[in-house]
Amino acid sequence: MDVFILLGFVVFILVLAAIINYIATQRKIKRFIRRLKNTFGTVERKEYDPEKYTSYRGYFLKHLDDEGFIVDDITWNDAEGETLFNSLNKSYSSCGEEYFYYSLRHIDNSISPEERERYISQTDSLIADEDTRIKLQLKFATLGKTGKHSVFEYIHLLSNVKRIPLVLFYVIWAVYLLVAASYFINVTLGVCLTIFWMIACVFIYFSHKKKVEEYVTSFEYIVRTLIICEKIIGMKVPFYDKECEELAKQRKILKGVKTSYLSFIKQSNRSGIADMMSGFAAILNTFLLIDLFFFHKMLKYVCEKEDAYDRIFSVMGKMESQISVANLKAAYEDVCVPKFCEENIIKGRDMIHPLVYECVANSFENKKGMLITGSNASGKSTFLRSVLVNAILSETVYVACAKEFAMKPSFLYSSMSLKDSLGSGESYYMAEINSIKRILDAKDKGENILCFLDEVLRGTNTVERVAAAAKILQFLNGDNIITLAATHDIELTHLLEKDYDNYFFREEIQKDENDKEDIYFSYKINEGRSDTRNALLLLKIKGYPEEIYSKAESLSKGFINTGKWQNDQG
Repeated sequence: MDVFILLGFVVFILVLAAIINYIATQRKIKRFIRRLKNTFGTVERKEYDPEKYTSYRGYFLKHLDDEGFIVDDITWNDAEGETLFNSLNKSYSSCGEEYFYYSLRHIDNSISPEERERYISQTDSLIADEDTRIKLQLKFATLGKTGKHSVFEYIHLLSNVKRIPLVLFYVIWAVYLLVAASYFINVTLGVCLTIFWMIACVFIYFSHKKKVEEYVTSFEYIVRTLIICEKIIGMKVPFYDKECEELAKQRKILKGVKTSYLSFIKQSNRSGIADMMSGFAAILNTFLLIDLFFFHKMLKYVCEKEDAYDRIFSVMGKMESQISVANLKAAYEDVCVPKFCEENIIKGRDMIHPLVYECVANSFENKKGMLITGSNASGKSTFLRSVLVNAILSETVYVACAKEFAMKPSFLYSSMSLKDSLGSGESYYMAEINSIKRILDAKDKGENILCFLDEVLRGTNTVERVAAAAKILQFLNGDNIITLAATHDIELTHLLEKDYDNYFFREEIQKDENDKEDIYFSYKINEGRSDTRNALLLLKIKGYPEEIYSKAESLSKGFINTGKWQNDQG
């Protein structure tokens, strides 16, 4: 009788826990939906977090050999790519996050106009159909993320895992049956054997768990991906009909991976909408080794069918990444679908940088290259980055933050934000000439190139810099290339006036209510060359001693008038 009372109490506790878990989960989902609605159409600048770097690069690294052009590390860093990705990313699963990162760095100019239009139409549909968008986000949030590492890193290393014969697990479970039978002989004996064998199983479990823990997490994610795959197929979203057909096809290939396994695979390392009942599964795993059993049962199968999983990951990743693109399109009043031209052109009307707060919009149109001059802090580098970022967004996700944006499909290269490398002993100048050399080589291959340069060869002396920069910029000019270059060297605007159109940014000196001078920038680009310099004036405005800035100004004027430095020894 006491046994039945105990069992009844255990059942009551389990049912109560399930009810509490259900209520808590529903409340969590409602809060999550409210957050999705309130934050859609917002972009917040999020700086690069090095600790998360490896978690979203796995798919990108696995697909480096895909057809198309990969935005290289130098150009990506110049565009502040990691910050751009983190700021635009609205993914709640590793599928969406990893694919979105890949999509921002992968340019495929061979894609057909029909495929491009389909992509654009799908992102527009996600904006218009809030109900479907939120349902998809809930599915992807349930899928969650793998943690610090990509699931593909684990899959790649699975072949090195030492396998345990499945018969070992059958022996462990058989011993539990024998222990249970011992209760009919002697209860005290049964209790003692139960405690002994449970301790033994805990020891066996944790000794093997350490060797495969990370891989068990990846298996959990694989199974969960297939569950969400089936649910997305069941949604029958009209604008994802082809994607759902592909998911169904690949799911059949992976039919040997049973989704029922998920109930026993440990779920402690994922983010997203977690299930409180996973704690019960963890207890069963500890004493019965069920997650290890399923791990070794599926190990060979998953390794052999990796391509099918990769395809499911790709399709689902594309679908969720498009929610991030839809969010970007909804966040700004002036966004457009870029126009891709046959002629060599770069054009923007009221273009902004999506991550610059209250960014000043600029309009421009150029067919042979832009040489941009202007004072310090006037906006030259920000303008270059604005064009670069919009070119990346245009060629990868077909969005530009402008009323109009047009360009020739091109490979993107830049050399803007280089640093000395203490580790390799490489000076700034060596880093710069190596960086520019890769662009010269690409131009020689006849590729269509859109190139961005900021202060060419700033790491060397003035005379050699101007001479070398003039010839480099002349080389980076032609039918298959447009170069946008910023410089402080006014001499280049004269040397290259036949090859480049001159543009400039200007500043104004204004006085405040206390009659104190300060410098103000409009951040608007203008046609022509800059006729002002502000480096010495800034010294004055910032309170440097008069003998520094006044004598420096005199020295500067002397050189401009005579072409020679005439140092005042007095």
